[in-house]
Amino acid sequence: MAINRRRAPSSQISSFKKQEGHRNEEIYANLIAGKVITGTGKTDVVDNGGRKHSVKSGKKWQIFLYGQERISNSKFLKILEPCLKAFPEDSGDYFNDRVRCIEFKESYLKKYGKVKAKTLTNSELSEILGSNSYMLSKESLASANAKVCKSLAGKETLRDFLEEAIFNSGEVDFLSIKDETMSRDNRFKVFSKKDVLDALSEKLVPEMSKAGNVVVDFNVAQQKTLLRYLRSDGNFKNVVEIEIRNDSPTHYRQVRFNMYSKDVLAILFGYLEGRKIDKKNDQTWIYGSAVTHL
Repeated sequence: MAINRRRAPSSQISSFKKQEGHRNEEIYANLIAGKVITGTGKTDVVDNGGRKHSVKSGKKWQIFLYGQERISNSKFLKILEPCLKAFPEDSGDYFNDRVRCIEFKESYLKKYGKVKAKTLTNSELSEILGSNSYMLSKESLASANAKVCKSLAGKETLRDFLEEAIFNSGEVDFLSIKDETMSRDNRFKVFSKKDVLDALSEKLVPEMSKAGNVVVDFNVAQQKTLLRYLRSDGNFKNVVEIEIRNDSPTHYRQVRFNMYSKDVLAILFGYLEGRKIDKKNDQTWIYGSAVTHL
């Protein structure tokens, strides 16, 4: 049985985004007389003073996609390891039980209709199917995410976590964001690591995702750890989404960390309001404490 629950972008879209990202790195390097750094590290461009820049563009950024080894060897990201261990080591067990669960719910929906299918509780489904690693994994992940969320409620822990996630701790000095979402002027807005971490750790609060509402799936809350901020309209908005990727046997037990450009910029602009802005050139604007270092 083929089950399509794709949430990740297609390979064509991913390839286009990667190519577009490389083009923006080249543009930014030329604007600051720097050099593009290839590879999988956080540094995209090094300027003529040897300072390292991470360059971001687009609406949504994938900050990292790490597997078990990278997470377990991390200093602060290691708090995510129990989220990975919530899933069985053998991906075959997980995917076989996933099919078994969804096949049953699809048959139940066909036999009894949508209204009755919605009333089938997770407890009832567990009694019917017995031991099922797909369903047990979701419940284990919910418990693991609750502990992550509690840890990230501490501002010092949150700051350390974000520093390793975004800047690989001491690797990168500046975050350069091509503004395609906030002002939409396509200028590169440059911020120091310190300002980014100060702003995000002050404004972000952890929360967990709510349960899905897919009739033919096993819906469990707390499948993602979210970092949100309070907007000026009084509503909370997700800035960071941390989830476990189990798209296929190849992409199994991986942590994906995504951020939304517009919201990051909104937080940074608000935090640095009234502070100095310098124009290195028409397309490169430098904010806050980055002004004194570039």
